[in-house]
Amino acid sequence: MNPSSNQLAIKLLVAIGITVILVILMLQVKWAKRFCRQNAFGDIIPVTYGVIPAIALMMIMLVAHTEPLVASLLVLGFCVVGLLDDLYGSAAFRGINGHLSALRQGTITTGLIKLVASPIMATLFAVSAYGIQNWLTYVYITMIAASSNAFNLLDLRPGRSQGFAIISLLGILTVFHAPIVIGAILVLLITIIPDARAKVMMGDSGAIAIGAGIALIVIASSNIILSVAYTILVVGLNLVAEKYSLGSLIAQSVVLRKIDCLLGRRA
Repeated sequence: MNPSSNQLAIKLLVAIGITVILVILMLQVKWAKRFCRQNAFGDIIPVTYGVIPAIALMMIMLVAHTEPLVASLLVLGFCVVGLLDDLYGSAAFRGINGHLSALRQGTITTGLIKLVASPIMATLFAVSAYGIQNWLTYVYITMIAASSNAFNLLDLRPGRSQGFAIISLLGILTVFHAPIVIGAILVLLITIIPDARAKVMMGDSGAIAIGAGIALIVIASSNIILSVAYTILVVGLNLVAEKYSLGSLIAQSVVLRKIDCLLGRRA
């Protein structure tokens, strides 16, 4: 390893160590009721755990992304918007159509704020980093917004969103061999443990931040084919989810169901 590689490795190890400490501290805190929700198994658990994987990915962006500052700020922005929805959102309105329906009734939901803020933040990142005249800028905007929502749609069972994020990163690793991919995989392998065991609830603060983080890693690859393919994939997931339940589609597929059961508690 050359000196710069050594420094990068040390920084990644520090980020991984901080992630371990944050997970342990999160599990030790007795959270107030306003920060907790009842999960599908009847347990009252923290709904704000997603802040931890978001912080972990922010550190990875700062250490290894080609645009470290704006990338880490983007993950932070998605985390904050998601946290707002976790704490003050309502389950009465779901999906894009649900939030637009609420708006027509004169109600501005936190979900709508999230849906509007996501493409705005993605635009600010892509334009500031790659310029307004680069056609890839618009691919990146679409990719980030669609990826953030896709992983949020997956976050209906313990470990599912983080698990599929890890699987996605392993797929990306076959094309893009880089420290940022390895670092992201390692921190998510740490943060998924209490999530998969249904000890905490990740919430939007983690799911949309993770989705944005995966998109940022694809962008860091500078691989046009990978970027276009990933954009098509996440846009497709969003379109499918408007008509069908992703959870039901997973349950109907033998392969996906088996993979999903490995990602976290299901009964």
